Amino acid sequence: MMTIAEIARLAGVSKATVSNVLNGRVDQVSPKTRARIERIIKEYGYVPKRAARSLKSNRTRTIALLFPHLPANLIANTFFFPGFLSGVARACEEASYQLLITTSARSCDTEFHYEALVRSRSVDGFIVSEIFVNDPRFVVLREFRIPFVSIGKPEGEDISWISWVDHNQEEVSYKAVQRLLELGHRDIVFLGLSRGRVYTMQRLAGYSKALKKRGIPLREELILTEEIEKDKVAEKLEKLKEQGIAFSALFVIAESLALSALRALQDLGFRIPQDVSILGNIETDNYRFYVPQLSGIRVRTEDLGYETARLLIDLIEGKVQGPVGKYLEADFVEGCSIGPCGERR
Repeated sequence: MMTIAEIARLAGVSKATVSNVLNGRVDQVSPKTRARIERIIKEYGYVPKRAARSLKSNRTRTIALLFPHLPANLIANTFFFPGFLSGVARACEEASYQLLITTSARSCDTEFHYEALVRSRSVDGFIVSEIFVNDPRFVVLREFRIPFVSIGKPEGEDISWISWVDHNQEEVSYKAVQRLLELGHRDIVFLGLSRGRVYTMQRLAGYSKALKKRGIPLREELILTEEIEKDKVAEKLEKLKEQGIAFSALFVIAESLALSALRALQDLGFRIPQDVSILGNIETDNYRFYVPQLSGIRVRTEDLGYETARLLIDLIEGKVQGPVGKYLEADFVEGCSIGPCGERR
């Protein structure tokens, strides 16, 4: 098989010059030399090693990360994915894989997101994000018999065959709410997204478990679970205040929502944490610069991305046999946004 060294010898140039042409760095090579190298490549039918391996194995060495939302909504309402994407990209680079990212205006659009890509044989496997209870995407991927890994432990009737990577959402939620209870809080607002989302469901289970252990009844009026955008948080909290619903603490499942809640409460005249404590999700290092500094569950988004992509690549290459479920560690960070339950309601 033709090699870069042989092309360089025939063209009378260095291997670095040939590599520049192959990798599109043509501004570093004269047009005449580039033409000579390209003629030799075409004449001898040279195929780069990576492409040759893909042809031989019938693999594209590409994995897909599919977001069931438009990119504008995704970027505007979460701090989670930038770090996660960094971890995925690092795993792909180490294993010489490419990453394909797609989005859709329709949630769980299995036809556009999955069936078209599988039928076109464009990818070797999928990372499934923002999962729901009994998520229909899992069934489609099972029918096509293509490797995939879920971001988050699935919930539903039959999930034993699904590979996933996650933090133990119920457990970390339970411990976080326990901390608020230790500080004397009983009226704790749960601020999350739709209850159909596995992430919300598991965090809510930990919240409920902590209250039940202390003999505190669950108050539905304190559970705010819908597809709320961060700029709508203030409206929800203002409504609670107007209705005279007592609360002394907030447990928030996303950093962007926690930051919005912190600002909204301050605008409503609450002092943090003297009047209301806030315990959130910490997904970036920005929490150190919030005033007051946010307390919460520190999830390692980059590690989650890396481990998810690494597991998927291992499944594709047959290095592990599914299903595989893996929990990562999450830390509790106590900043300045929580304190003992105050007098004000």
